[in-house]
Amino acid sequence: MERKQYIDVLRSIAILFMIEVHTSAQLSPSNVSGDSLIALIAASIGGLAAPLFVTLSGWGVQHSLVKNVTNGVLKKSIMYWAISRCLFLLICQFIVNFIANHVFNWYTPGILSLLAICSLLSIPISKIKIKHKLLFMLFVCLTPIINTYFLNMNGDWNFIITANSPLEWFERLLFNGTYPLFPWATFFLLGGILRDSKDLLNKKIMGIGVLFSSSYIVYSLFTNNTWAATNGDAILTFFPASIPFIITANTTVLIFFIFFGKYEKVLKKSNLANQFTKIGGLSLTIYMLHFIPLRILDEFNLNDWGLFESTIITLCFTFVWWPLSMVHNKYFKNYSFESLLRFISAKKNIPNTSVREA
Repeated sequence: MERKQYIDVLRSIAILFMIEVHTSAQLSPSNVSGDSLIALIAASIGGLAAPLFVTLSGWGVQHSLVKNVTNGVLKKSIMYWAISRCLFLLICQFIVNFIANHVFNWYTPGILSLLAICSLLSIPISKIKIKHKLLFMLFVCLTPIINTYFLNMNGDWNFIITANSPLEWFERLLFNGTYPLFPWATFFLLGGILRDSKDLLNKKIMGIGVLFSSSYIVYSLFTNNTWAATNGDAILTFFPASIPFIITANTTVLIFFIFFGKYEKVLKKSNLANQFTKIGGLSLTIYMLHFIPLRILDEFNLNDWGLFESTIITLCFTFVWWPLSMVHNKYFKNYSFESLLRFISAKKNIPNTSVREA
């Protein structure tokens, strides 16, 4: 199975987007309004970071499962892979929560716990035909309607990171937390579909998605409603994830896949692209480590910056991971959370499976 360079490029883009949105949120100037151009750009990047991150994980897990079956890996070993991956990501989520306890509670379910649960579900999902995956994806996409009817869907940050009982913790994990399984599993499902689907099907899905996404913009203009906001009264909301947001984000991610996939041959020949992919090779490690400087900034109350200073710091902190990843690849290649997961998986002789698997 030939390695896809554009997948590695997208991984690097996804983690840089994630760093950018977390840094800009940490350093957000108080004198910049939420509807300003720079705020909208930062919000757009943030709105795409997590969906792209989860979709790529879905692509990678599906690829790993296909490769394991092709290589004749035993079912028990594949199950061990899924369980060990799930537990590993859950532990990583707790580590992130302790590092960034200025943002999260120690137990807060997050994007890594979402990927952990998806790892367990990936085995039965991988056996479903693409058309049935699409139907399942459509159902999951519509779950915000069910969630709103049966549960308290509150986009307030304190609400989504707090659970006062084990039952509430499972509610946050599955339905109304930061990245609940329903509806965020749609992106994981999209990744699995993209791993096996043909260009024609992808373009058809993109066409339908563009049609719906455009209709939300038109509706916003004609009704004078806010088109997008992190939370509150808007058509597209991130907390909790609304159906228009899920559809629009899936469509945008799909466009990214189609666009970069078109230039696969060009990217393979590019030395710059090859260097850039070193970031994606450390996506889990970088995700966990980038919270440390942000925590230090918060500890020393270094959050009151002007627009120019915060922009420069955000850009520098985002792109410094490029040279750092190259240094790591040259001198410390075997030291990362990805390498640790590969080591754990190797206990059952599973061929080179990891968070980065592609």
